[in-house]
Amino acid sequence: MNKNELRKMIYNSYRDLTDDYKAQADSSIRQNILSLPEYQDASTVFCFVGTKDEIDTSSLIDQMIKEGKRVAVPLCTGSGIMEAKRITDRSQLSAGTYGILEPSDEAETIPAEDIDFAVVPCVTCNKIGQRLGHGGGFYDRYLEGKDMDCALVCREETMTAAIPTDMHDIKFKLIVTERHIFRR
Repeated sequence: MNKNELRKMIYNSYRDLTDDYKAQADSSIRQNILSLPEYQDASTVFCFVGTKDEIDTSSLIDQMIKEGKRVAVPLCTGSGIMEAKRITDRSQLSAGTYGILEPSDEAETIPAEDIDFAVVPCVTCNKIGQRLGHGGGFYDRYLEGKDMDCALVCREETMTAAIPTDMHDIKFKLIVTERHIFRR
Protein backbone atom coordinates (compact mmCIF):
# COMPACT_ATOMS: atom_id res chain seq x y z
CA MET A 1 0.00 0.00 0.00
CA ASN A 2 1.43 3.41 -0.93
CA LYS A 3 1.14 6.61 1.12
CA ASN A 4 -1.91 7.97 -0.72
CA GLU A 5 -3.80 4.68 -0.40
CA LEU A 6 -3.02 4.51 3.32
CA ARG A 7 -4.06 8.16 3.81
CA LYS A 8 -7.38 7.46 2.11
CA MET A 9 -7.96 4.37 4.26
CA ILE A 10 -7.20 6.25 7.48
CA TYR A 11 -9.29 9.29 6.47
CA ASN A 12 -12.20 6.88 5.91
CA SER A 13 -11.63 5.32 9.34
CA TYR A 14 -12.00 8.76 10.97
CA ARG A 15 -15.73 8.55 10.22
CA ASP A 16 -16.01 5.54 12.54
CA LEU A 17 -14.62 7.43 15.53
CA THR A 18 -17.32 8.62 17.91
CA ASP A 19 -17.29 12.15 19.28
CA ASP A 20 -17.04 10.70 22.80
CA TYR A 21 -13.99 8.61 21.90
CA LYS A 22 -12.28 11.58 20.22
CA ALA A 23 -12.96 13.89 23.18
CA GLN A 24 -11.76 11.36 25.74
CA ALA A 25 -8.69 10.40 23.69
CA ASP A 26 -7.76 14.04 23.07
CA SER A 27 -8.10 14.86 26.78
CA SER A 28 -5.87 11.91 27.73
CA ILE A 29 -3.31 12.86 25.07
CA ARG A 30 -3.28 16.38 26.50
CA GLN A 31 -2.61 15.02 30.00
CA ASN A 32 0.14 12.73 28.69
CA ILE A 33 1.84 15.65 26.93
CA LEU A 34 1.66 17.80 30.07
CA SER A 35 3.24 14.98 32.11
CA LEU A 36 6.31 14.68 29.87
CA PRO A 37 9.60 15.90 31.38
CA GLU A 38 10.52 17.24 27.93
CA TYR A 39 7.43 19.44 28.00
CA GLN A 40 7.83 20.45 31.63
CA ASP A 41 11.45 21.51 31.07
CA ALA A 42 10.61 23.49 27.92
CA SER A 43 10.27 27.25 27.96
CA THR A 44 9.34 27.56 24.25
CA VAL A 45 6.85 25.12 22.75
CA PHE A 46 5.72 24.66 19.13
CA CYS A 47 2.27 23.09 18.79
CA PHE A 48 -0.01 22.48 15.82
CA VAL A 49 -3.58 23.75 15.88
CA GLY A 50 -5.78 20.70 15.34
CA THR A 51 -8.33 20.54 12.54
CA LYS A 52 -11.68 18.72 12.63
CA ASP A 53 -10.15 15.25 12.27
CA GLU A 54 -6.89 15.88 14.12
CA ILE A 55 -6.26 15.92 17.85
CA ASP A 56 -8.00 18.94 19.40
CA THR A 57 -5.09 20.96 20.81
CA SER A 58 -7.12 24.00 21.91
CA SER A 59 -7.08 23.19 25.64
CA LEU A 60 -3.44 22.08 25.41
CA ILE A 61 -2.44 25.42 23.88
CA ASP A 62 -4.49 27.27 26.52
CA GLN A 63 -2.70 25.33 29.28
CA MET A 64 0.72 26.05 27.77
CA ILE A 65 -0.06 29.76 27.72
CA LYS A 66 -1.48 29.63 31.27
CA GLU A 67 1.74 27.96 32.47
CA GLY A 68 3.77 30.83 31.03
CA LYS A 69 5.30 28.90 28.16
CA ARG A 70 6.32 30.83 25.08
CA VAL A 71 3.93 29.25 22.56
CA ALA A 72 4.39 29.11 18.80
CA VAL A 73 2.01 27.67 16.22
CA PRO A 74 2.54 27.02 12.50
CA LEU A 75 1.92 29.54 9.76
CA CYS A 76 2.04 28.10 6.24
CA THR A 77 3.99 30.54 4.07
CA GLY A 78 4.42 28.56 0.87
CA SER A 79 4.28 25.10 -0.66
CA GLY A 80 5.59 22.80 2.07
CA ILE A 81 7.00 25.76 4.02
CA MET A 82 5.91 26.95 7.46
CA GLU A 83 7.14 29.23 10.21
CA ALA A 84 6.63 29.16 13.96
CA LYS A 85 4.69 32.24 15.06
CA ARG A 86 4.19 33.25 18.67
CA ILE A 87 0.72 33.59 20.15
CA THR A 88 -0.32 34.68 23.62
CA ASP A 89 -4.01 33.80 23.16
CA ARG A 90 -5.94 31.56 20.77
CA SER A 91 -8.07 34.57 19.79
CA GLN A 92 -5.06 35.60 17.68
CA LEU A 93 -5.80 32.73 15.26
CA SER A 94 -7.98 32.89 12.16
CA ALA A 95 -8.71 30.56 9.25
CA GLY A 96 -5.79 30.51 6.84
CA THR A 97 -4.17 28.06 4.44
CA TYR A 98 -6.22 24.88 4.01
CA GLY A 99 -8.79 26.30 6.48
CA ILE A 100 -6.38 25.74 9.38
CA LEU A 101 -6.42 28.28 12.21
CA GLU A 102 -3.22 30.31 11.92
CA PRO A 103 -1.64 33.42 13.43
CA SER A 104 -1.16 36.53 11.36
CA ASP A 105 1.95 37.01 9.28
CA GLU A 106 2.81 39.96 11.54
CA ALA A 107 3.06 37.74 14.64
CA GLU A 108 6.54 37.33 16.10
CA THR A 109 8.52 34.58 14.33
CA ILE A 110 10.15 32.15 16.74
CA PRO A 111 13.39 30.74 15.28
CA ALA A 112 13.47 26.94 15.28
CA GLU A 113 16.65 26.96 17.37
CA ASP A 114 14.69 28.68 20.18
CA ILE A 115 12.08 25.90 20.35
CA ASP A 116 12.61 23.37 23.13
CA PHE A 117 9.66 21.06 22.48
CA ALA A 118 7.25 20.45 19.59
CA VAL A 119 3.88 18.69 19.40
CA VAL A 120 3.50 17.21 15.90
CA PRO A 121 0.33 15.91 14.18
CA CYS A 122 -0.09 12.98 11.82
CA VAL A 123 -2.71 11.16 9.79
CA THR A 124 -1.37 7.95 11.33
CA CYS A 125 1.81 6.63 12.88
CA ASN A 126 3.17 3.51 14.50
CA LYS A 127 4.88 2.65 17.79
CA ILE A 128 8.35 2.91 16.24
CA GLY A 129 7.93 6.55 15.27
CA GLN A 130 7.12 6.35 11.58
CA ARG A 131 4.66 9.09 10.62
CA LEU A 132 2.28 9.60 7.74
CA GLY A 133 1.29 13.23 7.35
CA HIS A 134 -1.17 14.87 5.00
CA GLY A 135 1.36 14.84 2.16
CA GLY A 136 2.56 18.45 2.03
CA GLY A 137 5.94 17.79 3.64
CA PHE A 138 5.56 20.77 5.99
CA TYR A 139 6.78 19.04 9.16
CA ASP A 140 9.50 16.96 7.49
CA ARG A 141 10.97 20.15 5.99
CA TYR A 142 10.54 22.22 9.14
CA LEU A 143 12.01 19.66 11.55
CA GLU A 144 14.83 18.42 9.32
CA GLY A 145 18.14 18.86 11.12
CA LYS A 146 16.58 20.66 14.08
CA ASP A 147 17.59 19.88 17.64
CA MET A 148 14.37 19.94 19.62
CA ASP A 149 12.39 17.33 21.49
CA CYS A 150 9.26 16.34 19.56
CA ALA A 151 6.16 14.41 20.53
CA LEU A 152 4.17 12.82 17.72
CA VAL A 153 0.52 12.57 18.78
CA CYS A 154 -2.03 10.08 17.49
CA ARG A 155 -5.23 8.43 18.67
CA GLU A 156 -4.62 4.70 19.05
CA GLU A 157 -7.67 3.82 16.96
CA THR A 158 -5.99 5.45 13.95
CA MET A 159 -2.52 3.93 14.40
CA THR A 160 -1.26 1.34 11.94
CA ALA A 161 1.75 -0.96 12.03
CA ALA A 162 3.03 -0.63 8.47
CA ILE A 163 3.75 2.85 7.14
CA PRO A 164 5.50 3.43 3.82
CA THR A 165 8.42 5.80 4.26
CA ASP A 166 10.86 7.73 2.11
CA MET A 167 14.42 8.85 2.83
CA HIS A 168 13.28 12.36 3.84
CA ASP A 169 10.65 11.13 6.35
CA ILE A 170 11.56 11.88 9.95
CA LYS A 171 11.34 9.04 12.46
CA PHE A 172 10.14 10.24 15.86
CA LYS A 173 11.57 9.14 19.21
CA LEU A 174 8.47 10.00 21.25
CA ILE A 175 4.92 8.98 20.36
CA VAL A 176 2.00 9.99 22.59
CA THR A 177 -1.44 8.39 22.46
CA GLU A 178 -4.35 8.39 24.88
CA ARG A 179 -3.13 5.17 26.50
CA HIS A 180 0.64 5.10 26.01
CA ILE A 181 3.82 7.07 25.74
CA PHE A 182 6.12 5.17 23.39
CA ARG A 183 9.84 5.96 23.49
CA ARG A 184 12.35 4.50 21.12
